[in-house]
Formats: sequence, C-alpha cells, structure tokens
Amino acid sequence: MPKIHILLSNFLDTGSKVIAALTGCRYPHASVGFDDDINTFYSFVTRGFIVEKISRYIKPGRAPYSCQLYTLEVSEKVYLRIKELISYFVKYKPYLGYSRLGMVLSLVGIPYKPSPLKYFCSQFVAEVLERAGAVRLKKKSRKYFSNDLKALPGMKLSFQGNMKTMLESFGSAPLGNI
Repeated sequence: MPKIHILLSNFLDTGSKVIAALTGCRYPHASVGFDDDINTFYSFVTRGFIVEKISRYIKPGRAPYSCQLYTLEVSEKVYLRIKELISYFVKYKPYLGYSRLGMVLSLVGIPYKPSPLKYFCSQFVAEVLERAGAVRLKKKSRKYFSNDLKALPGMKLSFQGNMKTMLESFGSAPLGNI
C-alpha cells in the first residue's frame, strides 16, 4: 500500500518556541511528504507555501533539528488525490500565504480562516489529508496542531531523532522498502 509521511519538527527559532510553549507540542512544525522521496516535504511557514528539502536544514557546525516521522498507509486512490492536491499548491504557490491571524486565533480556541489561500502548517496537513479522504477529522482542520496530527487513526511513528539521522537512516530509498 502507498504511504504518506507526516514530518513533525522543531526548528528552535522564536516562532517555533512560542508555538511549542502555547500548544504544548514538542514538534510544532508539520509537513507532508510521499514515500518516494524522504527528503521532500510540503508545508506552510511565515513566507507562505514551501517545498522543504530536509537536506537543506543540515549544516556543518549546527546541531540537527529534532523530528518525528509518522507514516500513514493509504489506498492508491487517496495517494494520487494527495499528490494532486499538493500539485495544486505547488502551481499556485505565489498566491498562497501564511495565516498568522488564523494561527493566533486557533491558539486561543477560535477557528478562523480568513482566506482559502492562507494556512498554517498543521492546518494545511490536516486539510490535505481530509480532502483526499485519508482521514476523517473530528474537528475543523484549522483547529489542528502537530500533536493532533500524530493522534489521527492509522498514524504510525516511523522515526524519532533528528533530521540528519533520519536522512542517513532512510537515504533516498522509499521508506516502505527499508
């Protein structure tokens, strides 16, 4: 069966520290990726939608960022639907933004989505999974934080450690073949 990966990470910047403190999430950043490329994930940050290359975050002399990798087995139909949704976000990247207000209001329990073109990271991951039919959410996607994502039905912890070790462990081979 095809697999989707959810990468939860902590970049140790001010934003991550604030979100971690307010949500209780050790890994406040969430992104989604596919089984065929463990180095590439998709998410939202304050600059908007991004294609994350994990190897970019590994620099000599800098401590590697900590992370958890979760795996969700999905049907071929759901897998292709998630790929299709991600392609849409990649295509319209210049028009997509980060939902600062949505994040702040969600932190205080108020679900708010000012625009269909703005997301915060865990909201984006939750919405993609739901829209593709991979999971059924118990609350609005804009109320999801990283701890909520790892608790979704079917999520399996595949790795815990840091990004450098994750890439060394899984290399460029599909995670499912290791």
